[in-house]
Amino acid sequence: MKHEGDISPGERDGCAEEVFSRPRVSFTRKVALRMILLAFCAAGILALFSFHAVKNEAEKTLVAEWKMQIELRGRYESERFLLAETLADRMAESFLALYSNPAVVPSARFSDYFYEPGDGTIRLRPEYFSGQDDARAAPGGVSGFIARDRPPLTDELQRRLILTYETVARFGPGGSANFANVHASLPENALIMYWPQAPWGLNAASDLNMTEGSVLQSTLQAYNPDRRPVWTGLYYDATASNWTITYQKPVDRAGRHLFTPSLDVSLTDLMGEVADGGPGGSFDLILSRDGMLVAYPKGMDGLPEDAGQIDIAEADNPDLSAIYRRLLEADPDGAAQAKVVFDEDLNAYIASARIDGPDWWLVTVHPKLQVEARALRSSGAILILIALLFAAFILAAVIVLRTSVSSPIRKMTRATRHLADGNYESVAGSDHGLPVDRNDEIGMLARSFRRMADKVEDARAGLERTVAERTLELELANRQLLDQSRRDALTGALNRRAFDQDLRQAMVDARAGTSIALALFDVDFFKPFNDHYGHVAGDRALERAVSAIGAALPSASIYRYGGEEIAAIIPASSTNGSRSAVEGAVEAVARIGIPHAKSDLGTLTVSAGAMTIPHDADDSERGCRTILEAVDKALYAAKHAGRNRSEWLS
Repeated sequence: MKHEGDISPGERDGCAEEVFSRPRVSFTRKVALRMILLAFCAAGILALFSFHAVKNEAEKTLVAEWKMQIELRGRYESERFLLAETLADRMAESFLALYSNPAVVPSARFSDYFYEPGDGTIRLRPEYFSGQDDARAAPGGVSGFIARDRPPLTDELQRRLILTYETVARFGPGGSANFANVHASLPENALIMYWPQAPWGLNAASDLNMTEGSVLQSTLQAYNPDRRPVWTGLYYDATASNWTITYQKPVDRAGRHLFTPSLDVSLTDLMGEVADGGPGGSFDLILSRDGMLVAYPKGMDGLPEDAGQIDIAEADNPDLSAIYRRLLEADPDGAAQAKVVFDEDLNAYIASARIDGPDWWLVTVHPKLQVEARALRSSGAILILIALLFAAFILAAVIVLRTSVSSPIRKMTRATRHLADGNYESVAGSDHGLPVDRNDEIGMLARSFRRMADKVEDARAGLERTVAERTLELELANRQLLDQSRRDALTGALNRRAFDQDLRQAMVDARAGTSIALALFDVDFFKPFNDHYGHVAGDRALERAVSAIGAALPSASIYRYGGEEIAAIIPASSTNGSRSAVEGAVEAVARIGIPHAKSDLGTLTVSAGAMTIPHDADDSERGCRTILEAVDKALYAAKHAGRNRSEWLS
């Protein structure tokens, strides 16, 4: 008769197979997942309606924000260009006021300002750059250059050059905070520059002809008959390491070109902001009205990085061409107000504002996805509120399910994991909170599981004991084999293989500061001994000699080096102590008194050579060989000296 809680082995195996081969999702998780699915469906429907409701409002809001942003940026970027034009106007007014007054700066003082260095050019004196001439009260930072190819230096031209210097020196320090440099050119191939960072006029090449360059040419009457102020194209100033654009204002009087105040405007910061792009996939561009791409973000398709201005028609970028056409359509007359237009081909909004001065467009392209993202965030707030309500309901249901159903199942699962991980003892020695006292199916399963864990633990413990015993036996056998592999079968001393290994380690220890001596012993007249007494007696004599040497050197490692040669590696506290120990080993063999009729000494003796391994010894194979050769020479010196003695190599 089967009692309550008793399960046959077959039933236990069936339960285990069902548990481990067909894992199931917990009841609590099933219910929770279904409730969460329903909550997501309901929330999704509501979010869909709210998304369409707020999308139009989000679009209006973002377009207004983008328009305000681009307008503010356009005004900000325009300020530096308008400031350049204002400063150039002031320089022009100041110059004309000085020039129209004959009493100001007569040409006779020209040599006080300029000098001829001997290369055909005329340059502003160095003290006007260094500012070290107290007599002239020069502000410093100003240099000037008059090219070889120039008209004659009339009194009027000399005076105009001096007035140009005075104008640049006056306005340069104030303009340096906003501009890369302040300078003025003359149509007679001359230029005066305020640039404290570099003495341009002193360093300019002697063969430089500035009127051949497009920058200075654009101010000359022949190339600019309308006498318009000129903004140059964007270029990279390698000397200043800046992206730069130059403003030039030709100044004429009575139809004659007198001078041109100019300012270099650094655009490195603006170019960097454009190159870095914007958030949310937005990117910036700077386009000129005449179809040039001035600045663009890094990695834009088909465009090289840091290339300066690029003709849009030659850029081979359809998106860029579409943006330019769209700007022309939206702003055909070049009005200054900001605009935001949508382009269906790009699926993006194009925000643009005019940059006063060089007549550029500052453009920001915003993907339409940003509008949809704003709508999603707005509708997401509604979704979050609904989700919180559903979550509260689901949480209450889950708590009830966990306390009444899932808790005992989780305990069984934890115990099962311990068993699967091999922690049989922890399961057998602790109930892990298993519901073994319950009188339902779960209690029966818990009790069966507990009995299974007990049996598995017993089997595991027995297997571990068996494995431990076999492992210990194998380890002992391996140690015996290792010791046998290092021993000489005849004498019991360590063999040549062990000597080679130990000598290398001794060399390493010697380099580390340990005092170690090496000795080689050789049985005197051993071959005649063997021939006279026989090999059995020779083996016995060699065995006794090794034993005597080992007894005389108790702290040393003794090796049968080869044939009748015996080696010893001796820890040495001092050279004298090692020498005495080796001599004692030689005497110990002689004291054995083994008869040797073929020896002049009458008994079996040994000779020895030894030395202390130096602390700077080379522990390579070559170094070991060198030490052995040295000790071997000492051994043969002992033999030549009469045998039955030792020679110590200093």
